[in-house]
Amino acid sequence: MARFRASLVASAVLSATALSGQQPVQVAQPAAQSAAPATHAVKRGDTLWGIAKQYLGDAYLWPEIYRLNTAVVEDPHWIYPGETLRLPAGTVAAAGSEAAGPPLPAAGHTTTVFDPRRYQRNARGGRQAMNLLETHSAVRAGEYLVSPFVSDVGGPAGAGQVRSTATSQVVVPNLDQRVFQSHEPIFVRLPAGAKRANGARFMTFALGPVLPGHGQVVLPTGIVRLEGDAGTGDARAVIVQRFRTVVSGQGVIPVDTLAVRPDQFPSAVEFGTATSVAYLVDRPVIAQIGNYLVLASSAKDGFVTGDQVTLYAPLGQGVAGETRAAEAAAVVQVMRVTPFGASAIIMRRTQADIAVGMPGRITAKMP
Repeated sequence: MARFRASLVASAVLSATALSGQQPVQVAQPAAQSAAPATHAVKRGDTLWGIAKQYLGDAYLWPEIYRLNTAVVEDPHWIYPGETLRLPAGTVAAAGSEAAGPPLPAAGHTTTVFDPRRYQRNARGGRQAMNLLETHSAVRAGEYLVSPFVSDVGGPAGAGQVRSTATSQVVVPNLDQRVFQSHEPIFVRLPAGAKRANGARFMTFALGPVLPGHGQVVLPTGIVRLEGDAGTGDARAVIVQRFRTVVSGQGVIPVDTLAVRPDQFPSAVEFGTATSVAYLVDRPVIAQIGNYLVLASSAKDGFVTGDQVTLYAPLGQGVAGETRAAEAAAVVQVMRVTPFGASAIIMRRTQADIAVGMPGRITAKMP
């Protein structure tokens, strides 16, 4: 009520000024904020998310900085100390940063409840407080769980098997194999040595192709959890996650949980271990970001989960017959590593063609 009376008084004063022919008092214009520096030197712990928040006032504008620095930043997930990043021209440092200028005085007008600017500051602050892009792990657990891996020919030793549905069938499907649905109860034969207890989780898998000289590709298809198991005969489980088609006859193994290495990230290296692409999972016509592949390397070659490999596309020969230097075609991150091979996920792609036999080299190594 007091604010309403104050508004009436202010309106009356302005009306009286207008009637008397006097000019309204001019509000002093705020001094210009100090411009942000043209570049930013990356320090340990910096991210594009944080730099955008510091200089642009909104962390969600990080792609603007990335687009200016594609020659320096190969992958927006990773920036390294010592790199110098260009900043968008004409940007102003955000309040609270080292480059921020003095706070602006209050504007010479107020907003109404219908003005979106009334809520802009709070909405932006709420988004920034969520810190969606911050992470303490170099590898996402979900990508690791889904990733294929290379095993001995025939699949993992001692694996169990998906048997049949555990639901009553009013009409028996006239199919050799029926696709099981998410949350459907099924019967499974547990792998050798597995502890049989309700709540225990296991992975179902299908066998992929045999890679000569390496082993056989194993494709995770889902996660099952023992529920309502009576403790005799085939174990009763429920499908809690499906990555691919789950059918009877597929294998069952314990879930391979990712051993998280908190706050450890790969560092750039030169002349890292060489490798090549041995297999493209699902054989896509054009491999996309997020697709999986298998590298012709293994744990014996020093590969570990989290390493980054740059793949190179040969550019043929020049007019004079000289061999052209290969060009970076993609960056992949190593996921599951076994004595038979290493799988990886495509994180960045600059060339359309990623093919079997394409050479690569470790360019960022986990500590």
